[in-house]
Amino acid sequence: MKTLTIATTLLALTSLSSLASAEDAPKPIADLERFVGTWKASGTLTMGKDTVKVSATWACKRVSAKAGVGCTLELKGVPGLPVYGETDLFGYEPHSNTYHWFAVTNAGETHDHVAKVAGIDEPKLQFVYTGTQEGKPFKEVIDLTFEPGNKAMALRAETFVAGASTSVFDMKAKK
Repeated sequence: MKTLTIATTLLALTSLSSLASAEDAPKPIADLERFVGTWKASGTLTMGKDTVKVSATWACKRVSAKAGVGCTLELKGVPGLPVYGETDLFGYEPHSNTYHWFAVTNAGETHDHVAKVAGIDEPKLQFVYTGTQEGKPFKEVIDLTFEPGNKAMALRAETFVAGASTSVFDMKAKK
């Protein structure tokens, strides 16, 4: 048991030291820098035939020794909620070459959205979460399209329950 523990510890330290000694972060981790800053957004939320105006502030900063990005979102205009609050954590998983966006909201949601890394600095990222809602298949697809310079982006988030679209956020954001 001691040998296994020592071997596991040495393996972990070797992995950590290789990360710590790298002068620059791997490109996918560095690419998360585009999220850093305070974003002001406005747009619409459509649910069925109803559309309402929404506005948001999304404040993002580097976390975990610059290996990830943490954000807080305050969204106003969602029916039934004075403020829709969300805490986000973005990171890169090298073994699957994917970005992960873990979100926790005051509406009772906890989602791990995943995006394939198509290419560094690509203007569009598509994050997808799949799960269940009230026993039915649930899917959320979030498209983020960054403008050159990463100071503005378009966000489109659509949710599906049992394959049917239930809501669509369309927003524009600027730093």
